[in-house]
Amino acid sequence: MSAGPSLHSMHSVEKERPRSRARRVFYFLPLALLMAAVLVMTAVGLGARASERAEAAEEQREALAQPSQQSSLPDACVAPGFSAHPTDIWTGDRTAESEAAFAAHPEVWGMRVEGRDGFDFWGDAQSDNISQALGRAPWTDPQLAQWLTYFRELDSRLAADDRDLVIVVAPAKWELYREQLPEWADELQGQTHLEQFLARSGDLPIADVRGAMEAAKSEAPVFSAVNTHWNPWGAYVAWQQTVACAEQLYPDSVWPGIDVPAPVSVEQQMAPNEFIPYGNDQVVEDWSTPAFPDAPPVDSTIATADGGSQTGPSDGSVGLLDMPARTESTTGSGRALIMRDSTGEALAPLWAQAFAQTCQARHNLDYPDQRPDVVAQAAECDADTVLYVFTERYFSQPPPVLSEG
Repeated sequence: MSAGPSLHSMHSVEKERPRSRARRVFYFLPLALLMAAVLVMTAVGLGARASERAEAAEEQREALAQPSQQSSLPDACVAPGFSAHPTDIWTGDRTAESEAAFAAHPEVWGMRVEGRDGFDFWGDAQSDNISQALGRAPWTDPQLAQWLTYFRELDSRLAADDRDLVIVVAPAKWELYREQLPEWADELQGQTHLEQFLARSGDLPIADVRGAMEAAKSEAPVFSAVNTHWNPWGAYVAWQQTVACAEQLYPDSVWPGIDVPAPVSVEQQMAPNEFIPYGNDQVVEDWSTPAFPDAPPVDSTIATADGGSQTGPSDGSVGLLDMPARTESTTGSGRALIMRDSTGEALAPLWAQAFAQTCQARHNLDYPDQRPDVVAQAAECDADTVLYVFTERYFSQPPPVLSEG
């Protein structure tokens, strides 16, 4: 009887023949190549990120190295007599003291802050309004640089398409009526975002309308005690100054042909009280409204909720919820894309008369994920000029970034 193969011989059959040195090297070659590729890609990535950081740092340095708006633009664009505020209220040794004084008034965190003489202001529940009024959260250098870079790149891209840009920061109510803020706020008024912005905006095409509005206060209120939008008189004065500025910035453009009608009177009407839901039931007649000579009707088209359009008012009024909208006038000059918010409601009829055509759209600074491509919209509108008007309190939002193009 055969004993069969030995256990030793079975193991010899199953055992793999040892690889030669060359074969072992070849076996690990793909893994070695993969590891080398990973190392190369990592080095390239690190180099690219370092390059991007260096480029961003240089861009920031360039943005912050610009001189002030007042030293760079024509006289009609600046407000030299408008008071500046100290930079050390909310920084350095004073920070703790200022924060304690602020926190002693818990109403600041709500919607309504009562000022003097019947004036009401939004609290921090609305775009950090009181904190912005007092300069409580100064921008860091990167934040300021990003705001400046956005508008500088926008200006450059529009200029490349032969379009002009005019920027108007609609001043907040507390800019023109600081004396009506609560008494406890008097010692807490520091440098605002707008002041930071203008201190480094250089030759950006910005119309600073604060000086003109300050002067106009002696004739009639430019803001109501119970509303945070400029009233029609304040808006008119700001528009008059904007056109004067734009004419000097762009003497060979559409702007010198813009007509700004003179009002025949300024009437006081009952102001729309924004603070009724928050306990203020005052009836105040300080809604200063200029009356103008009769103007020819305009054709206007406004958006509808279903994405369609309908005929708008013949005076060119365009509300916040009516945009996008278009107006056409037989007496106006040029074509304007107007990026705006609700502060434009008081100006829409003047714009409709001033320009032969307007395209009006929301800038959506308050909705960062819905911000439009301004350059593309200007092309779609075939605009000669872009008027970018936004309420000062939107400086509380993250800085915009220009769309790739």
